[in-house]
Amino acid sequence: MKKNANEIFMLQYRIKRYQAMGNGTMCQALNGKLQKLLAKQSITM
Repeated sequence: MKKNANEIFMLQYRIKRYQAMGNGTMCQALNGKLQKLLAKQSITM
């Protein structure tokens, strides 16, 4: 559980950084990973 939370926070941080740089492609890829992780986490709870 703790590992997933760290991974979620790290993905959110990276998404914000790529948004600031204007890299939309990478941002979308990371958002996809984040959504999959969040969906998996909500199922296990």
